Amino acid sequence: MELDVSRGFISQETAFPFEAELELPPQDVCGETVTFAPVKLSGKYTVYDDMVTLEGELETVAHGACSVCMEPAQAPIAVSFTERFRKDANEEEDECFAYEGKKLPLDHMALTLVLLNTPMRFDCGTGCTAAVELKAWNEAEKVWAEDGDEPQDTYRPFEGLKDLLGGEEQ
Repeated sequence: MELDVSRGFISQETAFPFEAELELPPQDVCGETVTFAPVKLSGKYTVYDDMVTLEGELETVAHGACSVCMEPAQAPIAVSFTERFRKDANEEEDECFAYEGKKLPLDHMALTLVLLNTPMRFDCGTGCTAAVELKAWNEAEKVWAEDGDEPQDTYRPFEGLKDLLGGEEQ
């Protein structure tokens, strides 16, 4: 998706409104495939010589799997942004995006903003029975740790090592 900013070159330093909608491909986030609803961009752009500044809002919804029960989960993403585009920009070294002609490529900018704001783990919500069970288990573990008592069925794989080191202590 490209945004036509030719009006900004005619009336430089004037803010012009814009709206755009684009699709992002599925992404691998921490080994999980995450898909996105259509990304909506809105705001204003301003041209200063060969630099274009975009200011606005980005909105989408990320879809993934709940990190506890693996059921489908989603996370809304809403980001305010101010990004710069320059004709001679080196995207790897500069903190701005490159463009050619009088059109700005929005795909790379949108993907960057979305991935920076995508959660690393998804939670399917308050109705997740696995999350409730895990929380209850964690609370039970916390109670015995605070009391100083240990549950009888605790598995300690390295407990036998203290017997091996017992004769060598000084």
